[in-house]
Amino acid sequence: MSSTDAAPDEALAARVRRGDRDALEVLVRRYIRPVHAVAASYLLEPADVEDAAQETFLRAIRRIDSYDPGRPFAPWLYQIARNVARNARSVGSRWRTLPISDALRATRPEPDLELERAEIRARVDAALARLPERRRTAFCLAEVDGYATEEVARIMGLTPGTVRSHVHFARAALRTALRDEPAEQAGG
Repeated sequence: MSSTDAAPDEALAARVRRGDRDALEVLVRRYIRPVHAVAASYLLEPADVEDAAQETFLRAIRRIDSYDPGRPFAPWLYQIARNVARNARSVGSRWRTLPISDALRATRPEPDLELERAEIRARVDAALARLPERRRTAFCLAEVDGYATEEVARIMGLTPGTVRSHVHFARAALRTALRDEPAEQAGG
């Protein structure tokens, strides 16, 4: 590990400001996965997520002079990622819906099972779309992407307690959405 790899984010950002490509490479390696996760909490299509991640780093480079080195780097970068993803979503991208994990998708499901799974996916996606933005983002980062509460808090610029609250209320909303099946489905 080089001294650049071990340097704190804020020192690396100062070096990027001076044109240091090695420092930029380290920051990109450190933050590419979390930036993707932030973008994915707003955007559905993998190509849109990739574009948003790239645009996030381009904007960060262009705006590095606006970064205050006295403040933590990560929340500054994640705010750029959120703004880029929100803009991408509002400029013609589809509304963010969260596909259910591949575990629910069988390789060759029976047609009725496939239909049932599609209905469940649609209900979960609709419930997630109704959540407030921060609650949806916290839930997706914690429950879908598997980030620890402290990392989600850092990504979102919130306290861990606030993140836990957002995730708790998101889970409750999803439970309610899944429990309150339409009568025609409940009766069989």
